Amino acid sequence: MLHIDEKRLLKIFQETGKDSFKLEELEKYLPREKILRVSLWLKGKGLIEIDEKKRERVRVIKKEDFPERKIAKYLKERNLKEIEIKELKNILNKEEINAALGAIKRKGIAKIEKGKIIFENLDYEDEEERALNEIDGKTVEEVDKNLLNILKKRGYIEIEEEKEVNIKLTEEGKKLLEKPIEIEEEISQLTRDIIISKKWKKAYIRPYDVKVPTKPIFPAKVHPLTRIIREVKEILLGMGFKEVKSPIVETEFWNFDMLFEPQDHPAREMQDTFFLKYPTEGEIPKELVEKVREVHLRCWRQFDEKVSRRLILRTHTTASSIRYLASLSEEEKKKNHKVFCIDRVFRNEAIDYKHLPEFYQCEGILMGDNVNFDNLIGILKEFLNRLGFDKVRFRPAYFPFTEPSLEAEIYVEGKGWLEILGAGIFRPEVLEPLGIEKPVLAWGIGFSRLAMLKYNLTDIRELHKNDIDWLRRVIG
Repeated sequence: MLHIDEKRLLKIFQETGKDSFKLEELEKYLPREKILRVSLWLKGKGLIEIDEKKRERVRVIKKEDFPERKIAKYLKERNLKEIEIKELKNILNKEEINAALGAIKRKGIAKIEKGKIIFENLDYEDEEERALNEIDGKTVEEVDKNLLNILKKRGYIEIEEEKEVNIKLTEEGKKLLEKPIEIEEEISQLTRDIIISKKWKKAYIRPYDVKVPTKPIFPAKVHPLTRIIREVKEILLGMGFKEVKSPIVETEFWNFDMLFEPQDHPAREMQDTFFLKYPTEGEIPKELVEKVREVHLRCWRQFDEKVSRRLILRTHTTASSIRYLASLSEEEKKKNHKVFCIDRVFRNEAIDYKHLPEFYQCEGILMGDNVNFDNLIGILKEFLNRLGFDKVRFRPAYFPFTEPSLEAEIYVEGKGWLEILGAGIFRPEVLEPLGIEKPVLAWGIGFSRLAMLKYNLTDIRELHKNDIDWLRRVIG
C-alpha cells in the first residue's frame, strides 16, 4: 500500500506526463525534505530511480585587484614607472607584498633590480585576471588546471561541490501510473475526536519511521578550539592535576629571569616579545629578586633590575608554574604538587599558515619526592594516549630552563612523525631562589598544532575565520 506522500509525488508524474524530474523542478510542488524522503521510499519499492551526479564549481570569493595590479595603478596615477620595494608598505600589507613580488617574477610583467620594481607597461594584460573575471560558476573541468591552482592558492577562489539529483520512473512505476492515483484521507495523529467518531477505522493511519531523511538542524555548539581546551583540561584533572592561573601582562622577571634566561637572550628582543608602551614597568618581589640576581651574576655575570621590571605580554604559560611554586609556604614545599595552566600567550610572530601572534598554550608541572625522567616520559605518554594518539616517541631537545629536556612526537597517518610538545626537568638554577629541593617535571603543549591535527587543518587561520559552513561540519 502506498503512503499518501508517495501518492502525491507519483501524481505529479502522472499529471505532467513526465518520466523524469530534476530535484529543483519537483520543489515547485513539494518541500525538498519531503521529496527526498518519499523518493527513498519509492526507490525501495522499485517504482523510481534516483540518479545523483556530483560536480565541482568555481566560486570567486575575493574580487579585489591582485597586489601587482594595485602597484601598477598606483604608479600610473602618479605618472611613474618604478618604485622601491621598501615603499610598497605604503600600498600593500606584508602578505600582499610577498604575493606581489612572487607574481611579478612569475608573470614577467616588470623587472626587479637593485631593490626596485620597474614597469615597462603599466597596462599589461594578465591571463589570471581575465580568468578570474570569467570563471565564477564554471565547473572545474571548464577551467585551465594551472590557472585554477594559482587562483585558489592566492585565495581568490574556492571550489564548491554541487550535487544534481534526477528522479525518474522505473518501468514498474510507469505501469502503476496507467491507472488514476486516488489520494485518501490520512491520519498522522490520533486525537480524542477521531477515536470517539471511529474515523480511524476507515482512514489511512500514517506510520512513523525514525530512519527517514529530515532537514538538517544546526544547534548551537561549542567552538572547536574551546572543545579541545576542555578536553585537555578534563584529561589533566582526571590525572590528578589542578588548574592555576596568572596575569596576561607579566614582568620580565617572572617571564624570563625566574626561568634562568640571561637578560641578553635573543628571545627577549622586540622580534619575539610584545613590550607594553604604558605602563612600562611593574612591581617585583624584592627578596626573590636578590636571590635570582645572585644566580644570574654567578652564571651569566649580568643582571639589571630595570630589565626585570619591564612589562610584557607573557610569551609562555610557564610563568604561571613559576608563580605557583614561588607562592608555596615552607610547609607546602614539603608536599607533592601537580598543577597546570591553560591560557593565552603572545609572541611577535609573522602571521602564516601555522603561526599567530596570539595562541593558547598548556603548561604542566609535577613536583615530588624522587620523581625522575622516566616518570616524565610515562606521564606524557599517558596524556597523549588519552588525547587519542597511540604512537608516541621521544627525542632529546634543548630548553633554557630544563635539563635534561625532550620533545614528544606523535605518528599521524599520511604525515609521519610530528612534534607535539616539549618537556624536561627544571634546572637547579630555576629552583634554587625558591628554596625548592625536590625535582620538578615540566612540559608544555601548543593548541595550534593540536587543533590542526584534530581537525585536519592545513592553515591554523581557518580556526579563527568564523566560516559558518566549516563550524557546522566540524566534528562535535
